[in-house]
Amino acid sequence: MQAALVTGKHQLELREFPDPAAAPGKAVVQIAYCGICGTDLHAYQSGAAYNPAICGHEWTGTVSAAPADVQLREGDRVAIGIANACGQCSTCQRGDAAHCENAFMGLIGLGPLAAPHGGFASSIAIDAARLYAVNDGISDLHAAMLEPATVAVHAVRRTEVRPGDSVVVIGGGPIGLLVMQCARTAGAGTVILLEPQQSRRELAAVLGADLTLDPTVEDAAERINAHIGAAGADVVFECAGIPTTIEQAVELTRRGGSVSLVGVPNAPSQINAAGWLVKEVRLTASLGYLREEFAITQALVADGRIQLSPMHTSTVSLGAITAAFDKLATEPEEVKILVDPNL
Repeated sequence: MQAALVTGKHQLELREFPDPAAAPGKAVVQIAYCGICGTDLHAYQSGAAYNPAICGHEWTGTVSAAPADVQLREGDRVAIGIANACGQCSTCQRGDAAHCENAFMGLIGLGPLAAPHGGFASSIAIDAARLYAVNDGISDLHAAMLEPATVAVHAVRRTEVRPGDSVVVIGGGPIGLLVMQCARTAGAGTVILLEPQQSRRELAAVLGADLTLDPTVEDAAERINAHIGAAGADVVFECAGIPTTIEQAVELTRRGGSVSLVGVPNAPSQINAAGWLVKEVRLTASLGYLREEFAITQALVADGRIQLSPMHTSTVSLGAITAAFDKLATEPEEVKILVDPNL
């Protein structure tokens, strides 16, 4: 069986792996779709070493084989997520199950909960603790986007957004567009998106943004303050993962406001710590999600408060995956590309 892996700068290879087989605690899933994540793309563009286990970590499919020691059965529709807290690690023992060390290791592709490759493949064998059931009312196409949607749900749940708050989202990639929608569901009164690409600003407007700005040609702070009638937003989510926009996030926040770091910067960031102190900003960082948040996300997708269809821009075969990565890197009109290994 072949699985696509990022093996270097602008290099994707189809590598041979043994056909997956069920084993104690591990089920086999026939993959329906796997989304290309921004972290996959960054690895492809940078050439930095990339863990095979997370090369393709936004997938859904159907269980084709399961051992007797797991609750899953053949034919179950599932998606990939994080295991429940183990209850045994030192962090769990301190009463902080939300930061379980073993569950997090599996999430980042390390330890016994990791698979030998990611979801850019026709099938995969993985610890059943990482799988959760997909609701009948959610299509396979939408199920393949539940993972990034849950990243956004987690980010907003970790950040205090009160009814009527003014919220700014920096970055109109998939995560930024999803955070924008989740902030609205949390009660934000005004949602503003900063994004240099026109097509993504237009998509943000379709998804409910009250105002979209191009920060390369407009004075973002001036426009935001004029729109909300205040000096700084209540909450700013940094979803671009660009070193300079971390400091910009604080600049756009009111004194006493909140900044939430969601994007993963690809280089060190330089900040003006004195400005952060003067503003007394509340800083939150968010990476990944909790097991229970997949149920929350599915409910928000099912009732339409999170819209996924407008974000899906194309579907490609496994053989066309390199061209898909190149399109995501060069064509901003492409937002979420799904890989269908059955094409």
